[in-house]
Formats: sequence, C-alpha cells, structure tokens
Amino acid sequence: MLAGLLVGISIGIGASAAKSAPQPPSTPPSSVLGLNLSGGFTQQPIDMNVIGGSSVTISVKAQRSALEAATSLLNGRKYVWWQSSDGQTYQKVGSNSQTYTFTAPQVTTTTPIYFQVQYAFSGIGTFPDDWSRIATINVTPARVPTTGIKVTTDDQSLNNSQVTTAHAALTPSDATDPVTWTSSDTDLATVDQYGNVTAADASTDTSGKAHDHGLVTITGTSNGISDSTQLMVGALQDVTVVEGTPATFKLGTLPDGLTVSNWYRVKDGQSTALNATGTSYTVKVPTNADDDGTSYYASLSYQVNGKPQTVTTNAALLTVKSGGKLALTAVPNLNFGTVSLNALAQGTTLDLDQTPTASGAGYDGNDDSKLAVSDERTVGGDWQLSAKLAPFTSNTGTNLTNAQLALRDTTGMVDQVLTAGADSQTIYTQGGYQGQTFRMTPSTLKLAADPVASNGQYQSTVLWTLAAVPTS
Repeated sequence: MLAGLLVGISIGIGASAAKSAPQPPSTPPSSVLGLNLSGGFTQQPIDMNVIGGSSVTISVKAQRSALEAATSLLNGRKYVWWQSSDGQTYQKVGSNSQTYTFTAPQVTTTTPIYFQVQYAFSGIGTFPDDWSRIATINVTPARVPTTGIKVTTDDQSLNNSQVTTAHAALTPSDATDPVTWTSSDTDLATVDQYGNVTAADASTDTSGKAHDHGLVTITGTSNGISDSTQLMVGALQDVTVVEGTPATFKLGTLPDGLTVSNWYRVKDGQSTALNATGTSYTVKVPTNADDDGTSYYASLSYQVNGKPQTVTTNAALLTVKSGGKLALTAVPNLNFGTVSLNALAQGTTLDLDQTPTASGAGYDGNDDSKLAVSDERTVGGDWQLSAKLAPFTSNTGTNLTNAQLALRDTTGMVDQVLTAGADSQTIYTQGGYQGQTFRMTPSTLKLAADPVASNGQYQSTVLWTLAAVPTS
C-alpha cells in the first residue's frame, strides 16, 4: 500500500521554532521502493511493561523527505528524547541517538513514565520538526507472566524497502514478559527486536522470479506463547490464470504527485514498453504459448524540487495454464457389408452396414458410427476436421479402383466425398470453442465398375486430421 506524498514545499530562510514536548504526533512518512517521499518516524517508540530495577531501552527511527535531502546538504536532524512522569511536564533526557536506555525505578505500585521523541531540524529552510507518538512505560513491582498474545501490524502489505511495525497485545495487559520477533523469510522481510519490519529491496532482475515479492509471516513470542500475522511484500504480485482469462497486474493507490510513466512486458529477457500509464495493466487474452512465463513491471515518476525522479517496481510473473484440449475423441469403423462380383463388375453403391464389425489390428474406431470432437479450450482459433481415404486393398493383394466414400451425418452438417488415393478434404469447420458429435450412418461407398475384381476382403484407412485454424 502506498502512503501519502509530501511535495511542493517552499524553501525559505530561517530556523524552525524551538518547541518542547508534549506535541501532537506528526503525520506518518511515506516511501516508494526506497525513496522517501515524505519525512517522519518510520519506527515509533512502543508501550512497554517493565519490572522496577530492570534496564530498559526504547528505540525510534525517522527519515527525511527526498525534497529536504535534495534542497540543502547543510541541513541536519537529530533525535531529542523527552521524559515525563505525569504526561504534562517533560524534560530532555537524551539527544542525537535512535535509542534511549535507562534503569526503571524501584516501585511499590505500577507507575507510568512517558516518552516522546523530537526529530529536530536544524539548518537553512522551513522544514518542521517531526514528533513521535507518546509511549508509556509502565513500571511494576514484580513480574506479571504472559498468558496470551495477539500479533498485528500497521500495514498488511508492503512495497519493497517499505517499513511497518508489528505489535503484540499481551494477556494480561500488564504482562511484563518481553516479546521476541521472527520472520518466516528474512530474505523477503526482516523484523528487529522492537517489531520493526523492513521489506526486501526490489530486485534488478525483471524475470518475475526474483525473491522480492510474496507472503511472509511475522511471529511474536512471549513466555513461550506465540501468534503470527502475514504480510504481502512487493508492489506487484504474481498472477496465474487459465488462458483466455484476463490477467491484471495492479498497483495500490498512488500518492499525490506520483504517476505511472510506463508498464513493461518481459519475455525471454527482453523488456518491451507497453505505452500504458494506468495503475493497473491487463493482458486481455493471454495464451499459454505466448504469455506463460512472461513478467510485468511498472516505472513510477515524480518530481523533487522540480526535477523528475523515477523508480521501478518489482517484476511479477504471469503463469498461463492451458485452457483445455482440442481432441478427436471418436472415429467410426465404416463397414459396408458384402457385394457380389457380378454387382461389382457393373459398379454399385453400398450403404453402411449397421452390423458390428470385428475389432483388433487395423481398427481404432467404434462400431457406433460416431465421429466426435471435444473442444475444452478457452482461447485459440476455429477448428477444422479433414479426412483422406487410402486405396482399397484385399487380403489377396488386389485393389479396387475408383472407390469414393461419401461421408454424411444424420444432420447434414457433414457432406463430403473422398476419392480413394486423392488428397485430404475438409469435411467440417467449427467456429469458436465448441465440440461436435456426428452420427455417420448415412455414409455410402460408391464402387466403380471393375470387371476384373476378385474375391476377398477389401479394406481402406481413413486418415482423420483435426487442426486449429485462424479465425476468419
């Protein structure tokens, strides 16, 4: 998730007015892929329950905006720690360090101590000081064991290089046992002893296979009791679709002043500009053959002090699964019965014999006269079914001449004559993604007059060819 952007600050001469705590907490900062769009505290001081007499360390971290860093090399910031026992009157207790360590006082009852940190600006300009939240350190006389824990984070998703804070709500609420933090994948995101989570930088690898995006689990443990939460790291995530289904890569809401300068597609290591400037990019009709394994990333731009700046998101992988098969699932065995030599000598036309034929070698069809094509695709062209008739030969080695097979189905959708030994003929073309089943019972076999034919069993082979063809 991309946070707000602070741009367009005017530059003047002067020092920020000195202030003392308490002050309202400053607006949270924002960063995009390691570039600080606005300044502020990226790590806030956390509330704690501690035992009197123990050593306590509080930690913070803040950043300057890119605009502030660019306008003057002489400007500076330092941390100023303020402490209060009543939440009203504060005094300085530490300076110029991200941490402050003190020894908790011995107490007889639970006693709160309050801390606020000032990120003080010094130098030329009108950049305001940043102020942290006010943290409460409750000092107790003795240990209160943890019996339960609930882990949350300030953000559920992180851009590369972005930081967030994990929090542990302990049961009972005054438990004094410390919390230890772990990350399931330190290459993807790290977490320190204070619960500050930092996402990995975006890789320069644009294949989409770099380990710079995905889910990571952050776990907090106190007194042996643990709880976890998941974070999504990376501005873009991998997308998996079935071919023909739109695939969309989407950025979060961009801060004011930050725009997409272009999207890029990477195939076989080559990046191609897509001339798209939206916060999302959609591959409308992805195919397994052309789009599976490609990756996408975006280039983002903004201005700092009137100068254009550019950052690049991580690259995410597109996986396109095959949408299903186009298959010839049934072809008929065509048995035309018997014919006398006298009839064959004069020429004849035979109807399909509905008596089941023998099976075995030379037969790979069915005796139901069924011709069927299954089409489970979600993308591709029309399909076309062709057939070729081989010459008729007998078990004695003689041939029938001028045989013609008239392929017809019961609906009239198939009506094509195949001449034995001739080229393949298209018998049916289907537009779109739809299977078909034909009953070929009206088919006939025309045999020209052959006075020299001999007794025997004559066979021919029909070669069926199913192919996807370009849409007309």
